[in-house]
Amino acid sequence: MSVIGFDIGNLSSFISVARQGGIEVITNDYSLHATPTCVAFGSKNRSMGVAARQGVNTNFKSTIMNFKHLIGRNYSDHYAQKFFRFVPCDVVELPNDQIGLKVRYLDKEQVFTPEQVLGAILTKLKTTIEAQCKDIKKVSDCVVAVPTHFTDVQRRAVECAIKVAGLNGLRIMNESTAIALTYGIYKQDLPEESAPPRRVVFLDVGHASTQASIAAFHKGKLQMLGTTIDMDAGGLWLDDIIREKFRQEFITKYGIDASTNPRAWLRLLDESERIKKQMSANATNIPLNIECFMNDKDVTSGMCRADFEQLATPVFEKIHHLLLKLLEETGVNAQEVDEIEIVGGSSRIPMIRKIINNIFNKDPKTTMNQDEAVSRGAAMQCAILSPSFRVREFHMKDAQPYKIKITWNGGAAEGGESDVFAEHEEFPFAKMVTLFRRDTFQVDARYAFPNMVPHSTSAIGSWRVTGVTPNPDGSARKVKVKDDAQQQQNNGEEQAAQPEQPKGPKTKTIAIELSVEEHFPQNFDAQKFYEMEILMQRADEKEKKKADAKNSVEEYVYEMRDKLSEHYQDYVTSQDADSFRSQLTDTENWLYDEGEDTEQTVYEQRLGELKKYGDPIVERYREAEGRAPAFDRFTQTINRTRKAYDDYVAGGEAHAHIDSKDMEKVINAIEERQRWLMDARQRQDRRDKTQTPIVFVQEIQDQHNAFENVVNPILNKKKPAPPPPKKEEPPQPSQGAQNSGDANQTQDKMEVD
Repeated sequence: MSVIGFDIGNLSSFISVARQGGIEVITNDYSLHATPTCVAFGSKNRSMGVAARQGVNTNFKSTIMNFKHLIGRNYSDHYAQKFFRFVPCDVVELPNDQIGLKVRYLDKEQVFTPEQVLGAILTKLKTTIEAQCKDIKKVSDCVVAVPTHFTDVQRRAVECAIKVAGLNGLRIMNESTAIALTYGIYKQDLPEESAPPRRVVFLDVGHASTQASIAAFHKGKLQMLGTTIDMDAGGLWLDDIIREKFRQEFITKYGIDASTNPRAWLRLLDESERIKKQMSANATNIPLNIECFMNDKDVTSGMCRADFEQLATPVFEKIHHLLLKLLEETGVNAQEVDEIEIVGGSSRIPMIRKIINNIFNKDPKTTMNQDEAVSRGAAMQCAILSPSFRVREFHMKDAQPYKIKITWNGGAAEGGESDVFAEHEEFPFAKMVTLFRRDTFQVDARYAFPNMVPHSTSAIGSWRVTGVTPNPDGSARKVKVKDDAQQQQNNGEEQAAQPEQPKGPKTKTIAIELSVEEHFPQNFDAQKFYEMEILMQRADEKEKKKADAKNSVEEYVYEMRDKLSEHYQDYVTSQDADSFRSQLTDTENWLYDEGEDTEQTVYEQRLGELKKYGDPIVERYREAEGRAPAFDRFTQTINRTRKAYDDYVAGGEAHAHIDSKDMEKVINAIEERQRWLMDARQRQDRRDKTQTPIVFVQEIQDQHNAFENVVNPILNKKKPAPPPPKKEEPPQPSQGAQNSGDANQTQDKMEVD
């Protein structure tokens, strides 16, 4: 059974697997831990991960990346629109204000939703696990980590993507909580329950956003105290600042505006990211050189860390404010913080450490892997939830970030509202609201302060409850509505409603389940998306098999051409070699012409035709390589056997116990196989190397095995055990002596009595 944790980042994704020995981060098909969160579409199939990211500059109009914060959002959402310019393909508006990503796939324009693209990424990660972890037969159970600020509709969108990938999501987990779990689960020095907690700040400077959180730890326990987030601070925004600086410089210096050329604009963003990373480790000037950048012009420039820090001051101030806001909202003083841990790709920037030191007067720590902490925590959470795993007991109390209220109305009764969840309130937990209803009514849940929620939709859902009837006396019946905070935080708000019969002196309470119709502000057709994903997977698999078949032909052509002049030279006539080379050349030309893109069966047929000529040559070479060692091994076995027989004839003890008829079988087998061996060697030596062998290695091995089957049971026969030594009886005394002894014995016996 799989126990998997996924960290789907805006730039890269990570996979962790829980094993009996701990948590392992899985490498992809390029032996990298980080898999680019990128999907590219082509005329025949899709590519994902590293392959998609490498080809973005030549296929940008059909490549989707930087889409994480489009998931579960509307097209008109101003947060979503900030990311449109970082998505290479066209972003279009779909009905109901939905976001569409338009690409060219299978030679026609098609539009996919961000949820479908996330499903494709999860599918890629799923196949990576199956390829790398042979002990996992089926990838199913998993935990996916998302930013803490993700609202209910965004979490339902992620849940949809999990289903599209054919996975079973045990929980959708907050990234901040996953980081805290990674920290706490392996710490052996946490304070006891009776001692003050260890308060740790976690700063996650990611690609598209920055999250700061505080957790309080005791041994075997953690409590999330609060989390703050800034969606305008992160690596992507720093890259964009650097890119804009170069854009302005190139307008003045070269008279070109990179933003008007999509390919150049993407290349400049990649170069800006590279320079940012190098500046983190080097304070000197980092050069920028791009050949044929735009309008056939080469561009050069550079940037040093000091200039970068000045340009990026607004972003760094956001991070500074984010940490102060965290302390304010949680009521924790900076002096009360015991440790600060930094994670995320952009946390390596030196200015981040300066900001932390200025606020907390402490240097941040990096005891966890800065890139893998989220996926490790998600895998650990999956292990805790999985029935197939036993882990060290560890209790978590998370905190949901927004205030939630419910309202109700309908029927003859009056409406009302209630604040059921406060900001930063602990969960998982459930609350029960008691209403008095006579007939059908509706319950609505929404975020109490829409302006505090980074999403254009404040509604969570509506539930229409039917089947309510008044009491026999016409009074309203008591109905209990259960609000599940854990369900809301992880997979969507869930409502349950039950009426109770009125209590009397001798009346028993009866609970009745009522019918509940649920409605959400955005609905995701997971089944439709899943069926589309299956069709695309089949197309991908078909193209992969075709590509493998084509590669096999190409590899065979190159391999045989080289070896005909080297290893196989003595095993083919000059005339046949020239003829075969001509066929190989014709096939190579065909591969780059008619065979550039054809069916899998055509490649397989072409390879089969080549092997009709090549396989006999390869066979003669391999037989020659293996025949001499096979002859030598057989000869050695015969010689050892003859030595054993000679020892027997000479009267040696090792085989003296063997019957003479059996030893006659041994010498007959020796002479028979010796004659065959000598004859086979002589006939093969007279055979030209370019001809089919007289004797094959398999035949030599069969003769060898047959010989051993005859002689080994005889020569290995154990010696019989020697007979036990005879027991010597004591000498018998004379008659007189015997009588005398009897008398003495009788006398002694009498004295004893």
